[in-house]
Amino acid sequence: MYDDVRLSLPDTLNREAIFKRLEKVLDPELDEPILKLGFVKSIEAESDHLTIELHLPTYWCAPNFSYMMAEDTRRELLTVEGLHDVTVRLKDHFAARTIEASVNAGKSFSEAFPDEASDNLCQLSDLFLRKGYIRRQERLLRNLKSAGLSFEEIALRRMGDLYFEGESCRIRRSDGRICDLGTAEVAHQYFQRRSELDLDCSPTAPLIIDLRGREVTAEGLEEYLIRARTVRVSLQANGSFCAAVLAARKGKN
Repeated sequence: MYDDVRLSLPDTLNREAIFKRLEKVLDPELDEPILKLGFVKSIEAESDHLTIELHLPTYWCAPNFSYMMAEDTRRELLTVEGLHDVTVRLKDHFAARTIEASVNAGKSFSEAFPDEASDNLCQLSDLFLRKGYIRRQERLLRNLKSAGLSFEEIALRRMGDLYFEGESCRIRRSDGRICDLGTAEVAHQYFQRRSELDLDCSPTAPLIIDLRGREVTAEGLEEYLIRARTVRVSLQANGSFCAAVLAARKGKN
């Protein structure tokens, strides 16, 4: 699946388990896995020590975002069975030496960059989790509208009205009809982020709620969708730019 990643792993390590953990590491600004974005350049291991090299889109990628991705990468990989040490490397990044040394030693961002200690990575991460929630919710709303549901009906739907059959997602409408919403990935991602933000995921909870956990009424859904679309378009534009820049950098190597 990720043929562009250079691999050198012993038979004692499960390649799929490594990729599965890396799929959980997101670019915080783009809300996309670093694997999908092409940021993982190589993965090499000797015995129980793995080294992973990341290649971010630009030499000047913000140190806080870069630190978050490097830190999350190391934390996720350390959960892989058979690994006891993980070293993260950054290729062609202006703060690579500082980030590598601190992340691999388990230090915090404020310890690595004391002059930027006011940057609280937890708050920053939460901000982008929330942006990602809106983006994922907007994708689900578009699927619901494409399936023919009105804003009035969407507002009445509950979490339990949405269910999965294999890789497909379906919704039970007010009149009892079942509508296909396409791939289950969209709803799964929305549910996952909703849970991460500690929002109500019970079957009786409204399907569409805002970041404060409040139900979005039928009257407010159209305006809500417009605002959500703005967030999605912004994230997509950033993602396309990063992908283009990274492709250009790789082409020079």
